[in-house]
Amino acid sequence: MYRLSFALAAVLFACAGWRAADTANAAGEQQPAILIESLAGHDSFERYCAPCHGVTGRGDGPVASALRTRPADLTALARRNEGRFPRDRVRDFVTGSGRQLAAHGTTEMPVWGPLFRAFETDARVRERIENLLTYIESIQVAPTGAK
Repeated sequence: MYRLSFALAAVLFACAGWRAADTANAAGEQQPAILIESLAGHDSFERYCAPCHGVTGRGDGPVASALRTRPADLTALARRNEGRFPRDRVRDFVTGSGRQLAAHGTTEMPVWGPLFRAFETDARVRERIENLLTYIESIQVAPTGAK
């Protein structure tokens, strides 16, 4: 089951890059890379997370309505964890380590760690993921609605 989920996620990841490349070619533009060069957390979030989780991280991205399970509101992770951002749990979920796929419901969320490792060195993958986690931590909203 895990292999099937990983293979499906890899195909979706690659197709997204190819679709963007086809669009760029039709317009006479240069093809975008599957991975963005920037390791900034905000940039990675916009490219890989925002299509489902939305640019604000609230689970309202343009792809969200096509999914069976609404994407998580990433701005409420700390609030749901007694006010502390669950960095290790989020890292494990993003990378797929220690993640029980059945507990996620459907396996619609790609496991990004192995996908990134297919295209980048381990050092870049670690940096990309840590920067992404720092960005997600920065968008946490306090119970009062203030940041």
